[in-house]
Amino acid sequence: MHLAELGLIAGGLLVTFLLAQPAAAEDAKAVADLEQAAVNGLLAGEYGAADEKIRAAIAIADNDSFNRLALLQGLIAQRMGGDGRSLMGAAIAAHESNAWPRPVIAYLLGARKLQDVADEIRRSGNMFEVKRQQICELSFYAGTFAAADDERKFAQRLIDKAVQACDPGTPLATLAQAEDTALKTQP
Repeated sequence: MHLAELGLIAGGLLVTFLLAQPAAAEDAKAVADLEQAAVNGLLAGEYGAADEKIRAAIAIADNDSFNRLALLQGLIAQRMGGDGRSLMGAAIAAHESNAWPRPVIAYLLGARKLQDVADEIRRSGNMFEVKRQQICELSFYAGTFAAADDERKFAQRLIDKAVQACDPGTPLATLAQAEDTALKTQP
């Protein structure tokens, strides 16, 4: 597999993106396992381990998974005290995929309005379940970044929406529940 590396410093963290050619079908399970391990690390507060897992997933992911994994890596970097938004910006600048959830990244980078992304989801020709999952992702990531920006009321509304929209048992549902608990227990 041919890999091109892009190193950058985001909030004091040296981050390396490994941009891979499309992954083989057998890599899909490995990507899912690494993504779940990253989520588990994030939930446990083990951000370094979570970052290692998500970088490994990015290295073998196909183009359709890249943006989803870049979002998660941005969240992990933010939790590590870095600039998750800059990290995501560098990732999508170096990668040509327009696959979902690129509009979420565009919103987090200030290039799109939240309502415009939500309206795009509603108007899409996707099946209801796909739209619901996209609302889950949009609400979760917008909420977590709003919470980091000390916009607690806005963050809570978005996280409430994510908790309602995310399929139970999925990594985002687990993360949304944890974020909801954290928001409700913080003074």
